[in-house]
Formats: sequence, structure tokens, C-alpha cells
Amino acid sequence: MAIEFTFDPQTLLQAISDEAPCGTDPRLDTSPSAPFLRMKDARATARRKERAIDVDPDGASPADDWNEVAQAGFEILSQHGKDLEVTAWLIEALVRLDGFAGLATGMVVAQGLVRTWWDDIFPLPDEDGNEPRLGPFTALNGVSNDGTLIQPMRKVPLTVGTEPFGLWQYEQAIEISHITDTAKHDARLSSGGIKLEDFEAAVQATPVGFYRKVLTEIDAALKAVGDVSDAFAERVGVDAPPAGALRAVLNTTLDAVKVFAAGKLEQAVLADSAAADAAALETADAPSDDAPAGAATEGSLPSGKPRNRAQALQQILQIAAYFRETEPHSPISYTLEEAVRRSRMPLDQLLSELIIDSDARKYFYLASGLRVPSHDDGSV
Repeated sequence: MAIEFTFDPQTLLQAISDEAPCGTDPRLDTSPSAPFLRMKDARATARRKERAIDVDPDGASPADDWNEVAQAGFEILSQHGKDLEVTAWLIEALVRLDGFAGLATGMVVAQGLVRTWWDDIFPLPDEDGNEPRLGPFTALNGVSNDGTLIQPMRKVPLTVGTEPFGLWQYEQAIEISHITDTAKHDARLSSGGIKLEDFEAAVQATPVGFYRKVLTEIDAALKAVGDVSDAFAERVGVDAPPAGALRAVLNTTLDAVKVFAAGKLEQAVLADSAAADAAALETADAPSDDAPAGAATEGSLPSGKPRNRAQALQQILQIAAYFRETEPHSPISYTLEEAVRRSRMPLDQLLSELIIDSDARKYFYLASGLRVPSHDDGSV
């Protein structure tokens, strides 16, 4: 049964049946085709392949195995039994298959199960109390060592392409860029490290919308992790599984994206501003009922000569967007967007950015017959 990994979490929170809302313990089915055993075996195979790839990048991909883990988990939680260990394994798979969006989806499921079905959810308490229920989520975060989700989260792609880069490669690239010893620097690159320039090039080749989506997904994941922690705390108090390491990776990734993709995110802001300007113009300058058919108005975006400043800037941004999509390797789109950004700056700020030397900047003011701003003390 194929599933969409952006499924509605509520699908897995519905009762299995009226007679047994939490269903049965999935471990009780010991047949060769039992979904719990199938899920457990697929997870073991996937993790073994991941360890092998860390040594040999050309090794077999674990993607199909994680897909099997996710499918089996979905089947168990929707048809057989509500189970927290199964949920934790499902979260592990969703992170591999759908990144931070998958993490958020899985955590929403977990929060709903804990809040709705705690009294009867599997695995049931044993002589150690709730440890069978709490242990799988403690393992996701880790206690003295990294949990099972930490490295997969650090590997979530933060660029697009045939070989996308994750947080761990960004941090590695920064570390390598600070190595001044040539031999050590080259040795790190030879052992599989990447140059910071290569990471930055991958960022530039990544669409703006990708980073807006990543930030939204990280925010959703942070909220979902917090909600799961609260749900467990409501049930077991201070014995709730830790989540600090998960939050730390999410916050570190969030901060990193805001740094290395700052230019991309600024493009998004400019595009939003231009779109808002265009929408405002279209609303204000809508053609009257007696306007000639096909006539261009002040707010429209004709292919010919722009009729006002806002329309001209909007057309420049549209041209920039065209080049960014068709020629991502070209600097044309960035040059045009930079021109639009600077066109919206006050003159004194623009000159402070263009003419760094304060004496040269003051000379420009005097030669142009302009008053030197009182705040122009040479700072940029």
C-alpha cells in the first residue's frame, strides 16, 4: 500500500474499532508476514546500509527499506494497533523520506496518540513501569550519546541537485575553510570534505522557494517536538523523554539557513514586495467599464513600456526571475535584483554602501552640490 508522506496525521489517530480503539499489540502477530516484524527487519536493514554508506558512499541505498518501514508503520497504526515504538520508528523513516516536514508529521502523530490513547496504547507498562513506552522516544533524542534522529536530521538536504548538501557538510566546509595548514586542508578535502565555495555554489543554484519552504518546515517541526514533550509531561511528569538535542539541531539548522541563504531569502522578500506593489496598483488602477478593450492601465504589467516607477521595478524583477530559472549559473538575475534593492534605498544609505571611504563620499556630496549629512561620520 503506497502512502503519501505528507498524509494527514489525523488518519493515524482514529480508533481501530469501536470494541478495541487501540487495537491489539502488533507484537502478538508472529507470522512471517506480520507487519511489526516486517517493519523491524526493514529498519535493521536500512540502518545497516546507512552505516555501510558512511564507509563506502557507493554502497546500496537504504531509501527503499525506509519506505518499507514507513509503509508498515502506517499500516500498523491505522489498521492493527496504536503503538509508541512503532510511532518512533515511523518518525525515523519519515525524516529520511521527507526531511523536516516528515519530522513534523510524525511528531504530530505521536502527540495525538499520547494525548488521546495513553491509557491503552502499546506497549503496555511492565515491571519497569512506562519504560517500554518512553524508551523509544528517549532513543530518538539520546541521553549521553546522539539519539537515532540526530545524524539523520543533520543530513536533511539544504540544497537541491544530484548531490544535495546537509547541515553536517556545511559545518564541515566551514571547519575546513579555517584550516591554514595546506597539507591538513588538502587531506580533509581528499577524505571527502567539501569546500565552502562548493557549498555556496550549491546554495546559489537552489531556488528561492526551497529555502522559504525549509524555514516553514523547521518551524513546524520545532512546534511539533514541543507539543510531544508537553504531551508526555502531562502523562508522566519529569520522566518525560528528553527533546533538547532534537530542538538544538533544529535551531542550529534554522540559524545556518538564515546565514548561508540570506541572499536567497532577501530575494523572496523583494519578490513579495514587488508582488504586493503590483497587486496594489492593479486594485487602484482597475480599468473602468468604458475603457477600450485591450487597453493597458496604470496597474497592469504590459510587455511594452512601463507606465510608472513601481511597474518598471516589477518588470525588472520578472526579468530577473526568468534568468534565475533559465540560467541559474548566470549573475544576471542577482545583478538585476540588487539594482532593484538599491533603487529603494535612501540616497545617504546608498552612497554609504557604494562609497566606503568617508573622505571620497564627502567629496562626492560637495562636487554634486549636495549637503553632507550630519550623521556621515565615515561609518558604513
